[in-house]
Amino acid sequence: MALEPLDPDTTVEPYLEDHKSELATQYAHSSRLGHLIRWCDEQDIDNLNDLTGRTLHRYRLRRRADGDLAPPSEKSQMDTLRVFIRWFGTIDADVPEPIVSAQANVSTAVLDEHYDRRTQREKIEQRRKYLDQI
Repeated sequence: MALEPLDPDTTVEPYLEDHKSELATQYAHSSRLGHLIRWCDEQDIDNLNDLTGRTLHRYRLRRRADGDLAPPSEKSQMDTLRVFIRWFGTIDADVPEPIVSAQANVSTAVLDEHYDRRTQREKIEQRRKYLDQI
């Protein structure tokens, strides 16, 4: 079964709707994901199912090359992207792996964290069990 296409512009809207109760988070994520939408447009990516670990890495390098991100800001950008990409898994989208998040540390260089698909699915399943109990 083929996945339905996920247009960058229209896919962000339901994601933000899921975070509607978290106004500060919604605004921050909307702003940060705006960079992804513009980059997808520049790269002629019109289906987020086409994102791969490699394309996400290129996006990360592009954000870094823009020169306007301090390490903590880069971390926030990539954390938001990671949360957004994980959200794909809840709507039956093809989740690229690994998703890299820069972790800023004042005393050391930037550390990369890799999240595998198993960890993502386990967390989604834990959330579903929790929601079923409510």
